[in-house]
Amino acid sequence: MLSRHKLLACNLLISLLMLFSAQVRAEPSFYQVEVNSEVTHQLRALVLDLDARNSVTELIDKAGLISHLNNQIFGEQLDNQSLSVDQYVNLIRRKDIESLRKLIRHYKSLARYQWPTVTPIELRLGLRAKEIAKLRWILARLGDTPAYSMPPYRESIFDPSVEAGLKRFQRRHGHVVDGKLQLETVLSLNTEPSIRVNQLQNALKESLKRHDETKDYVSVNLIDHTLRITKNGVEQLVMPVIVGKPTSKTPELNTTISVITVNPAWRPPASIIYSDILRSVEKQPNYLRNNDFVFKSYTSDFVDNNVAQMDTSSLKHKLKTSALVQLPGSKNALGKLRFTIPNSDAIFLHDTPRKHLFNRANRALSHGCIRLSQPELFAKYLMNKEPYQTRQIFKNALKSNQTRHFRLTSQLNINIAYQKAWIDKDGHLQIRDNVSGLGREDG
Repeated sequence: MLSRHKLLACNLLISLLMLFSAQVRAEPSFYQVEVNSEVTHQLRALVLDLDARNSVTELIDKAGLISHLNNQIFGEQLDNQSLSVDQYVNLIRRKDIESLRKLIRHYKSLARYQWPTVTPIELRLGLRAKEIAKLRWILARLGDTPAYSMPPYRESIFDPSVEAGLKRFQRRHGHVVDGKLQLETVLSLNTEPSIRVNQLQNALKESLKRHDETKDYVSVNLIDHTLRITKNGVEQLVMPVIVGKPTSKTPELNTTISVITVNPAWRPPASIIYSDILRSVEKQPNYLRNNDFVFKSYTSDFVDNNVAQMDTSSLKHKLKTSALVQLPGSKNALGKLRFTIPNSDAIFLHDTPRKHLFNRANRALSHGCIRLSQPELFAKYLMNKEPYQTRQIFKNALKSNQTRHFRLTSQLNINIAYQKAWIDKDGHLQIRDNVSGLGREDG
């Protein structure tokens, strides 16, 4: 048997071993400390990219940083949405997020300069003027011309490299690409970098909201008149669209795509009847008949197709008891397909027989709804997420003249907004400043 002293020594040794083991378990490993420190650093850097402040020293831990980020990004929607540490870490690695953050940092560095003010002058190759030196400096800082090192007298000469850079700048800003210092181009050149920082931060927030890498996100930019579908920050589908003109702007919406209608009938709203259709009837007595319009009774299923030679007075009288409806077919204003998006403004997406309008640079031309240049491709993308049997029925419906409605089981989110800054498929920053000027006729 062990002596009393030896027994006490053994018990003490066991206690010390247990205490040491507990301390080892409680203390994080060096690797864990390094990982936590790196994550905190990444989160703090993201806060700085999204924020105008130069310091976030009061945010010292991950919990505080996450809370601040969620407030920055989701604002009033915070109760319904928020992201975790792991989600932010994954988003930080995404290519589109990384590109926007690099641009934010670049424009923040440019904001430290006294930004030059260019005045409009008539440019020609070989011209020497101080405005050209300013122009060359701006284009180089914005990446539209290569960085240069040349004598001061050469900086002031308008040469092919400055002309090419100016055209690239105009293309990125949605201006007429003519290599001239027109007013719109000058206003964009003179815009302070701090304004661009704010635009890029808004674009970054929108990208961070599309955080679920398993989801497809549909967006319509009302400024560049384009629909895009992205998944995990990568563009899946892009097409030109027609949006509302300045007198009937498409509203900003955040909703879902719920129903596809094949061979839709069109019931024009009163605003279109009294602004457009009455005028057409006045000019062409057989306008209603030639464009497949009928009347449907408000109180029964009765359809009246007796619309030949109808004048404006008769049309107004008939509208008291019946709705004006354009039947499905090649002349229907909605084309072959209509896409329902729940909203209170009666806005939807649809096909159109007037395909030539998509060739215009400015496509703010509709009464508010969004016309798609490739509705069949868009419908195929949506239907590929539906069950096989539904897809087969849909294919058959496209071959018929009957109206069919397909409620989607996989309803994609769609965001319709005025987005002033974004990165295009070639990785170039695109900026649009002139929202009020949208809708000018360009032939």
